[in-house]
Amino acid sequence: MILVSGATGFVGSYIVCELLRQNKKVRALRRLSSSLNEFEMVCKIQSITPQQLEQLEWFNADVLDLGDLELAFYGIDEVIHAAAIVSFLPSQQGMMQQVNVEGTANMVNLALHFGVKKFGYLSSIAAIGRSINGAAINENTKWENSEHNTAYAETKLAAEMEVWRGIQEGLNAVMVNPGVIIGACDFTKGTGKMFETAKNGLKFYTPGVNGFVDVRDVVTILLQLMQRNISGERYILVSENYPFRQFYDEACTAFSQPKPKFNTPRWLGSLGYRLLAIRSVITGKAPLLTKETTHAAYQQYAYDTTKIKQTLGVEFISVKDTIDWTCSWYR
Repeated sequence: MILVSGATGFVGSYIVCELLRQNKKVRALRRLSSSLNEFEMVCKIQSITPQQLEQLEWFNADVLDLGDLELAFYGIDEVIHAAAIVSFLPSQQGMMQQVNVEGTANMVNLALHFGVKKFGYLSSIAAIGRSINGAAINENTKWENSEHNTAYAETKLAAEMEVWRGIQEGLNAVMVNPGVIIGACDFTKGTGKMFETAKNGLKFYTPGVNGFVDVRDVVTILLQLMQRNISGERYILVSENYPFRQFYDEACTAFSQPKPKFNTPRWLGSLGYRLLAIRSVITGKAPLLTKETTHAAYQQYAYDTTKIKQTLGVEFISVKDTIDWTCSWYR
């Protein structure tokens, strides 16, 4: 029996569905308030049958509620911890600290207590240091404290520290650090909003570059690492280092929209997030841009995936193929 946290989210839904496709028994964590809409969508995308769904057991528990969480661990052989809050809103920083860090500590402690055979943690490239000389970032790039580090990145790094602590205490664990994860999903949130933006058309782009990866690759690689005799390692998962302009060029083309033509100067981006912040205060709705997301839109990051390629010999799905597949499902 495999326990999966964050099972109603984007990546968690794909993890559960892939395990069901492999005829594994799954106990999936969900909060009582969590919607199953995205999970049901992914089941349709992955063609999960009613017979496969019989291998799934939903368990109501929050990663911050030790009482219920402990009950979820009974009879569990392996754990995949994918629960996290991804946000760049200042109002969400406290909740990210709780869920991303304290929740991970709870999962690690219970995994140690119950002696699970393997623990897989879904981290992020945000938890890896940034190169200051333009060199490609790898798993050993040193983290540097900076005002430009997002609160999300800091909580994911702290969560990794909890997993490393568990490894020191005997936990058999492995971590993956995916880039910007894209794929068919709920297009009203997360990276799905990028496709929603392209579908509606846009005129402006920013010069940033980041690492992108297909959600199916993330899940496949994580599950392969769970099956290998590998512990105490983390792996960057990035298909390609992709310019945001190229991403939107291809997504807009797939939606029969004109490509964005105008490079947004940094001063205009800074003005934009400030104006949206004011509108957010007036309307009570979350802003489309924040200081953190605006800064990221102008950064050019490159990631080195040599380690995972040498370990598993993987070939990533191209970003263009992922864009085409995702836009096709959106339509």
